This record gives sequence, C-alpha cells and structure tokens, in this order.
Amino acid sequence: MHKKGILYSNLMSAVMFICMSALISCKPTEANYKAAYDSALLKREQAAKEQMRPATGLLSDDGPQLRVVDGDSIYVDHTRLLLEDGSPLKNGKWAVVVGKFKMDTNAKSSAEALKKAGFSGAVMAKANGGRYFAVAATFEKLDSAKIESHRFMKTFPDYPFIGLPGKPILINY
Repeated sequence: MHKKGILYSNLMSAVMFICMSALISCKPTEANYKAAYDSALLKREQAAKEQMRPATGLLSDDGPQLRVVDGDSIYVDHTRLLLEDGSPLKNGKWAVVVGKFKMDTNAKSSAEALKKAGFSGAVMAKANGGRYFAVAATFEKLDSAKIESHRFMKTFPDYPFIGLPGKPILINY
C-alpha cells in the first residue's frame, strides 16, 4: 500500500509539473505581442491593396464602377433608363449622366438647365428603384460619351454632380 501511495504521489507531482510548465510556457511575451501585431498589420495592408485592385470576378451592382478606358478613369454603369412617359431612352446606347436624384422634379429641373446651357439632347430619365437621372447627352459609342464627359467637366468645372462620385457617369442603357 505504501508503494501505491508513493506512486500516486509521484504521478500527481508529474501532472502538476506538466500543468505548471504549460501555464508558464503560454505566458505572453513581448515577442509574441510583436508577432501578433505584425501579422495584423500585414493583413490590413493586404486588404487595402485588394480594395485598390481593379475588380475581377464578381462586381458590386450598387453603383457605377470606376474603369480605365484608353488610359482615362471613368465611371461606368449598366442601367435600363426610361423617359418620363415610360418609353426607353433613345438616340444611342450610352448616356452621359451628370446628376442622380430621388425626386423627378429635381432631375427635370436639372435637365432643363442643361438644355438652356446648350445641351440640346438633355433629358430626365428614370430607372427602377425610384432613381431619376439628369442626362446631358446620349451617344452610340462609349468613346464619344467619354469625350463629351470630359468636355462637360471642362465647361462646368464647379458642377455639383449631385448623387454622383464627383464626375459624370456613363450609363450603358
């Protein structure tokens, strides 16, 4: 019986030694903190790089996408645009949009101001979801719409581009 008691005591001592060793070895150190910090920083930098990378694969559909076309950065979107009477927008495939509104009266007012400023093809267009757009012009080709977009920004450098990312968007309708 005495041997069993000694064996039990030795076993308990070994278990206590292993537990204490495990607890001591898990103690945080400055090196561990630095390694964790460096790892988190690397992940943050990687995420930032991925956000700046051009979209590949699935694209978000909640707004225009910034694209590089012939060396120019332009915002492009694909939305079905309708005239006030519900008929499809005519005269091309690309619209140069300079304003996005929640109320049709604001879009109409903006389109009328564009007509007075010399944009004879300016119209108010609507899309699903209760969005209304001030369209400065429409074109058959993306290149022509891009040129008009640049001309518009040079002609009106302080234009507010309400509801847009600070410049016209080109909508393929």
